Amino acid sequence: MAPIDRLLGQVINPFPAELRALAADPYDDELMEHFCAFLQSSQSRLARVETLYRSHACPAGLEAFSLDLYHCLSLVKDALTDLERYTLGYVDSYLRDGRELLRKAQARRRQLQSESRQLRR
Repeated sequence: MAPIDRLLGQVINPFPAELRALAADPYDDELMEHFCAFLQSSQSRLARVETLYRSHACPAGLEAFSLDLYHCLSLVKDALTDLERYTLGYVDSYLRDGRELLRKAQARRRQLQSESRQLRR
């Protein structure tokens, strides 16, 4: 879980600061370019997370944990898709939905971290 959690954190944790930077002027080409670079690096990290997730079989008894992790990954993937759509047309609903999906993914990640600590005991 540690490599997956670390990569997820590199996508989820910097998002609020990246969004604040873009909010200064979403029509500024330089700020939008920086935000798009953030999204691209986030998608690369998410691809590595998915590769790690798929490379290991789920141990017996951890099916629920694995399913929760899958849902977290799906939330992040959907959020990045919505945020990318926002960059293409400045449709606020995509930004709002992407932000909400990342908020849910962050909550799910915290839950997974807690469950992971309990499982190690």
